[in-house]
Amino acid sequence: MEDDRRAPSPDPNYHSDSPDTPCFVAGNTDLAGVYQLMMQLLQQQQQMQLATIQPANSYYENLRRLNPPVFDEGSDPIAAETWVRKMEKMFQALQFFEETKVRLAIPQLKGSAEFWWTTMEPAYPTSRITWMDFTRLFYTQYFSDLVNQMKQDEFLALTQPDQMSILEYANKFNELGRFCPQFMDNERSKGS
Repeated sequence: MEDDRRAPSPDPNYHSDSPDTPCFVAGNTDLAGVYQLMMQLLQQQQQMQLATIQPANSYYENLRRLNPPVFDEGSDPIAAETWVRKMEKMFQALQFFEETKVRLAIPQLKGSAEFWWTTMEPAYPTSRITWMDFTRLFYTQYFSDLVNQMKQDEFLALTQPDQMSILEYANKFNELGRFCPQFMDNERSKGS
């Protein structure tokens, strides 16, 4: 008799039409949804693992097709900024993961820039540094306070010599104006 009072074990295939009987059926559609979610998570995990395996080959090949710039300009801050901007445009176009950017940029450093990075790498291993941290270090190297002040002074002393066209002057003005955003904002507001 006692066996009759025991609640039956939930059977996923059992479904009673009686309103008094609780429904233990999860339903095949619920199980299918859980299965589908598990498959999606597994696929995402596999894609993430592939993303960390592929950079050495396919990511570098994709970047190489765009002919990435080489940076070996020594201490020229304009060239340094131009190199970073070009690399960022390529990374964005190719939709690279953040963790691959530094690994792909390092081979583009040549000459004194390559030497600079070999002195930095022990403290900032390529496998662990983010692109933001790399560019911060890079700009610190190539945009010292002294260089920044010199470029600001050059901007403030800029004149248009007779042999310089208006277009050349405007280009030089904009190039140096990057070091004086406080003046550039003022000039833009005058133009509007």
